[in-house]
Parts: sequence; structure tokens; C-alpha cells
Amino acid sequence: MEELQGLEVSVLWHTEGKGDEDLHVHHFQRINEASLKEIGVESQQSIHCVLPATPLSYHGQLIRLSWCVRMRLFLEDGREILSETPFYLVTDAQRAPCVAIPGEDDESHEPSQDKSAVVRQSRAAQTRSALASLRRD
Repeated sequence: MEELQGLEVSVLWHTEGKGDEDLHVHHFQRINEASLKEIGVESQQSIHCVLPATPLSYHGQLIRLSWCVRMRLFLEDGREILSETPFYLVTDAQRAPCVAIPGEDDESHEPSQDKSAVVRQSRAAQTRSALASLRRD
């Protein structure tokens, strides 16, 4: 098995399509070789980050905005392995229209808007998958 020298995990979004392509890193974590030996790559690890309310995932004909968890492995021989796991950032706050019913108070029926979400990704599973693909080469 290749010896890992480091690991980077990031949560990011990027655009594709017409016009300029953008990339924004929302969360970044680097784990050095000493920390990797301490926690071990075989033990399951999770990352936690609170996602913003926007920008939401979008897949139109002219532009696409995509979110992903990206993991980059740094091997002792200088090679790097990059793995991405896409996910959709969508809103859970769907506004219901205001309906006026004769004889009742006019109320707005809006669900609570908890705009935070948590993304969790298993580092160990992603590491095993990346190393397995390396063995096939």
C-alpha cells in the first residue's frame, strides 16, 4: 500500500457553461502525515460543515452550478489522487402562497426556514476507493 503524506478535504462549488467559470471553496481541511498516522486511514472519519443558504445547485441549459466534496491524497512518490463526490444544495424552505379565506384571519403559512445543512463524508471510504483505483492502474 502506498504511504500517504497528506490529505486535503474541501467542500466547494463551481460553475460550468457560458461565460466565466467560477470556483469557491467553502470549507477546507488539511491533514498532515503525522495526524494521518495518529487517526489511521482505515478508521471512518467524518467532516462537518454548515452549508450556506446560497448558491443553490442549478442545472440549466446555459449554466450549471455544482457542489461537491473533494478529497486530494498526497502519496510519498509525489503522485496525487483526486476524488470528488457531488451533492445537491437545495432549499427546504418552500413558501406556501398566502390564502385569504372569508371569515378567518389572513395568515401567511410559511414553514420555518432553517437554512443550515450539514454535509458528512466518510474519509475512510473515499480513501479506500481512491487507493483501489490506483492499484488498477
